Amino acid sequence: MRFRLGYLAFMPILFFSFLMCQSSLPPDSPELGPQLFPQQKQLQALETRILAQEETWINQKWESMSPQERLGQLFMVAAYPLQGKNDEIRMKRLIQKEHLGGVVLFKGPPTRAASLCNQYQAWAPKVPLLVAIDGEWGLAMRLDSIINYPRQLLFGALPDNRLIYDFGKEVARQAQHIGIHINFAPVVDINNNAANPVIGDRSFGEQKRNVTEKAYQYMRGMQDNGLMACAKHFPGHGDTDVDSHYDLPKIKHPRSRLDSLELYPFRQLIPQGLGSIMVAHLNIPALDPRDKRPTTLSYATIQKLLKEELNFKGLVITDAMNMQGVAKHYGPGQADVEALKAGNDILLMSQRVAQSKKMILAALKKGDLSWEDLEQRIRKILRAKYRAGLANYKPVSTKNVVKNINNQAAQDLYKKILGQSLTLVANPDSLLPLRQIKGRKIASLCIGSGRKNSFQLELQRYGIQQHFYAGTSISVAQERRLLQQLGQQEVVFIALDRLRRKQKDRFGVSSSVERFVKKLSQKTKVVLIAFGSPYSLGYFEEVPYLSCAYVNDRSAQIQAARAMVGAQSFMGQLPVSASKNLRAGLGVKTQVFRMPHAESPESMGMRSDILNQIDKIAAEAIRKKATPGCQILVAKSGKIVFHKAYGHHTYAKRRPQRLDDVYDLASVTKVAATTMTLMHLYERGLIDLDAPLGQYIPELKGSNKANLKIRAVLAHQAGLKPWIPFYAKTLDENKRPMDSLYRKKPQGPYQVRIAEGLYFHKDKVKPYLWNRIIEQNLRGRTNYKYSDLGFYLFARLVEEVSGQGLDEYVQEHFYAPMGLEYTGFNPLNRKISKSQIIPSEEDKYYRYQKVQGDVHDMGAAMLAGVSGHAGLFSQGQELAAIYQLWLNGGSYKGRQYLKESTIALFTKQYSARSRRGLGFDRKEITDPKASINVAKQASPNTFGHLGFTGIGAWADPDNELIYIFLSNRTYPDSENMQLIRLDIRTRIHELCYQALGE
Repeated sequence: MRFRLGYLAFMPILFFSFLMCQSSLPPDSPELGPQLFPQQKQLQALETRILAQEETWINQKWESMSPQERLGQLFMVAAYPLQGKNDEIRMKRLIQKEHLGGVVLFKGPPTRAASLCNQYQAWAPKVPLLVAIDGEWGLAMRLDSIINYPRQLLFGALPDNRLIYDFGKEVARQAQHIGIHINFAPVVDINNNAANPVIGDRSFGEQKRNVTEKAYQYMRGMQDNGLMACAKHFPGHGDTDVDSHYDLPKIKHPRSRLDSLELYPFRQLIPQGLGSIMVAHLNIPALDPRDKRPTTLSYATIQKLLKEELNFKGLVITDAMNMQGVAKHYGPGQADVEALKAGNDILLMSQRVAQSKKMILAALKKGDLSWEDLEQRIRKILRAKYRAGLANYKPVSTKNVVKNINNQAAQDLYKKILGQSLTLVANPDSLLPLRQIKGRKIASLCIGSGRKNSFQLELQRYGIQQHFYAGTSISVAQERRLLQQLGQQEVVFIALDRLRRKQKDRFGVSSSVERFVKKLSQKTKVVLIAFGSPYSLGYFEEVPYLSCAYVNDRSAQIQAARAMVGAQSFMGQLPVSASKNLRAGLGVKTQVFRMPHAESPESMGMRSDILNQIDKIAAEAIRKKATPGCQILVAKSGKIVFHKAYGHHTYAKRRPQRLDDVYDLASVTKVAATTMTLMHLYERGLIDLDAPLGQYIPELKGSNKANLKIRAVLAHQAGLKPWIPFYAKTLDENKRPMDSLYRKKPQGPYQVRIAEGLYFHKDKVKPYLWNRIIEQNLRGRTNYKYSDLGFYLFARLVEEVSGQGLDEYVQEHFYAPMGLEYTGFNPLNRKISKSQIIPSEEDKYYRYQKVQGDVHDMGAAMLAGVSGHAGLFSQGQELAAIYQLWLNGGSYKGRQYLKESTIALFTKQYSARSRRGLGFDRKEITDPKASINVAKQASPNTFGHLGFTGIGAWADPDNELIYIFLSNRTYPDSENMQLIRLDIRTRIHELCYQALGE
């Protein structure tokens, strides 16, 4: 047997790796020389010693057993942990009296299964038991409370077979916690018959090469890590219409067809060290012409074809001998004798072990079986036990079994498998992924559920808010109503989430659902996704946009929704043909253009238990009235690891904060709009950082601002005063907006929107704002002093240099090509619903209203919402995307927006007199007395900015970490300083570093 198990799984690998890494040249190459031959000889000697030890153990066990004990090695019986004490008594009797060679575990709790495995082994002190499980999609197929990986058909859709190796490795790890040595997997049947009642989604699909490649990786993943694989069901159960559990299927294909298709995976896997093969109960006249002769009892099939023609040296195991495919036509003992005569090594789930042993002895006496032949098979079983590590058997620990099995890595692998299998079957005009959501009529319909499923909830996080529901059948009246409601939409996502596995059930697609979907697709763009069998897509061939997620699972639904909107890729391909036009192999790959999500914080080297402590600090902030609510995002190495919304828009608690809400970023505008634009202009050679402002802004000529250097203004070291309350001069003696300067409606020159029902005279902006900046005295010192005024001037500079407003320039060169829909100035002008925008204040000094959708900053409001110091609105994910662009050295999703050297120039410390960069704030490292603006653990290269409305956004290039904190701490009163006093933003930032283990 060539499979690597037990000691073979770790000892020789180091030597082989060493030899393989020396050179790609052949051993006799003159360049290589003779120096490797000593290592080769050492390795050969080591292997010889190990094989000798193996042979010694096998001989000892063989010699120690009586004939009855030896025969017992041929039997593997089923153990049922759920059946409690009665099954324990049965198993003890069988193990001790019949000297069983192995057991196969069925349903039960993992901890009990592990405990029973220890007990079973204690009852077999002379020769340890080979413990098996029928775990095609992992241990959860038989044991409860374990992460339930998908069936093999989903794996057939994966583009990256390395994930299947990882899955096999994970199954092996889990098996070690129970005490299992062999898994009856992979299924290598080629499922080219949709009506197959027993294989179906247990197969990797209908394409023989795809099935074989994936089976090979699954086999390797298990066997490289100490778990024997068992390919089944030989010689191929994929094209049957009868379930061998209930009767004997007949396959009428000629030998040539069997050779070219059914036998192909076995023929390819056997030379690669396959450990065992399970033989199916099939009647195949082309292999054995005897009527009702199952392949399990066929000498021509097992001995001649499998062992001799295909040269298989591993264990040959029958399918369960209590299945009607064999039991219906042969009695218990008779079937077992015939199975041994045919060439099987292990009799699985014999109905009557004691009776069978008597009949085997009778057959030996009669000469129908020979001891010489059985000895070879029993020695083969002993060899498998030795290689499974049973020569040095130790009981498994029964502490924390479920916890150890369900570790975070296992969960991450599960999510990764689901994500990579997502298959976009048809996408004729590249509608998907949706780049534009804002302002479009988009809805979703869940068929099979009466409430929002996870697919719809995730779409909602990206701004799709209209959701509908229907059962698995749709009445005529309901159809009429849904057609009217959904027919008006531009795009409708339809999720099928109550599908079935069998063709006899139409895979869960009722004729009424089929009719409705086809009618709706004639009225609007329907994007249908099947959360179940890909065969279900065959009923919707006419629907132009088809996709499949294979399982009805929360994680699959979330990831499918993300793929629809470009936060994740479609990567999979159909493993089977759903119809004549929907052929196996179809799959449209899509690109990610939104920030992707990590499978978990742990997958990015962070601890979720620590990140979850953010909940407490956010709750404290809301409870202590630091802010009505907030949104927090953490990204690591380009992927979101934490993203939650807390609280409500206001303390009235009428509208919860959501992840698609839009926030006034206040001074974060300085970096996410203005500085980024200046970086771009600098790269284009349109500005010189050492040039004076007056060179670009004509109004400054002759003023004390004309000679201020751009670099110094960006670093807040140009002597500018912090700010000017421009609006105050526009109020009357009652502190109300002057009638001569404001109107309630836009009319004539009153076109500058300050807020709802308040419009400023456009010709008064210059005297009341620009002239005041120009005429404002300088401080007289050029030490660091934070100032808004320079960034007002930068907005003017952008207009003069580029011919575009700041909002237009940054939209054209950054936000639009990055796919940022909600980032920009004046959100109400950009078709963003007011209800989606977080209110910033109940203004009682200027606008006298709830400020919602209009910029909070009064000076920016007087500039129609567009200024260099404030005015930008955004969401958590979109702001994180901008920060990720900076961390990526100026690139985002395959496009280069800025040079890495430019970002380094602007984000580095400007001078020793302050922590600031050019435009960017940085971690305070120069003045220990200054307030802490970021976590103490943040690297010295951390950069970002704070915002007056309760914003914090930081990027740490050393740790590849992004932290976004969005809130409306200024609501209802901007004088509320609780957020700062409680140090909410920094405390949460510190948790991010604690989660990194720093």
